[in-house]
Amino acid sequence: MNNQVRLFPDGQLVEYKADVPIRQVATHGNIQDLITALQFSRSLDFVISCDEVAPTDEILQARGGHHINHIGLKLLTTFEGCELEAYDDGVGVWTIGYGHTAGVAPGMRITQAEAEEFLRQDLELFESYVEDLVEVDLSADQFSALVCFCYNTGPGQAGFGGSTLLRLLNSGDFEGAAQQFPRWNKGDGKVMLGLTRRRLAEQALFRSQPWEFALTHDGNIATIATASTPATPPRSFQLTEPRMTGEDIRQFQIGLQNAGFDLAADGVFGSGTAAALREWQAREGWTVDGIAGPSLIAALT
Repeated sequence: MNNQVRLFPDGQLVEYKADVPIRQVATHGNIQDLITALQFSRSLDFVISCDEVAPTDEILQARGGHHINHIGLKLLTTFEGCELEAYDDGVGVWTIGYGHTAGVAPGMRITQAEAEEFLRQDLELFESYVEDLVEVDLSADQFSALVCFCYNTGPGQAGFGGSTLLRLLNSGDFEGAAQQFPRWNKGDGKVMLGLTRRRLAEQALFRSQPWEFALTHDGNIATIATASTPATPPRSFQLTEPRMTGEDIRQFQIGLQNAGFDLAADGVFGSGTAAALREWQAREGWTVDGIAGPSLIAALT
């Protein structure tokens, strides 16, 4: 039997499962509050109740208590970024702060403190929503990865609530669920590098693996190892502050030396290495962006 949401004359929105009230939200007669409450409901049915007062004493206690961990929060805020002036997200949704959309209009401005408060409020909604929908026990990293995922894809049947990821997870297929993350990397039907990187980061966190490699990944999903064939995820090289270092960069520099460039193979990706990379990209017909992804690194080494 599907859940059902009932709106009472006093503005209380109550969600029922098998005629048992399981969740209540006060909408205060506000349309935006009502829309938000319906977005975060599991119900496909909505009715207006003739009863005067919602059955507040009968509401089951939520399982509650799960929150995104500090690793997940770092991932989320890194990919969301923070904008203190309203902007169009590219698909007609006005957004501000850390991806906050409720009540946002063109020209709106907020402070950093207001952005963080919006984030706190939004996270409460997404944390509760994920906890309500997931029927299996999760680790802190798994829960945090799902909150990050849902925060970006949205609730409801078009987002996390109707996803194959959730269905596989609730069936106990954790690895099958993990493999679903990279599938959600499209915007307007087109693969987007930013979404690909975010999905790979969320997938890594779900598996309790380091996720930072995804920030500079070239978007080639095939280069990422699965849990059944563990390996260190390849990283992309580019000029950053602080500088990227390592034996893999030294080998890359040797490859540039062999290609005719005069630079030191010191294992530090500095301005000289960046300039040589751009010149090599132009010479060999690659996109000149100063980023060496796994496929380019393979071509040089």
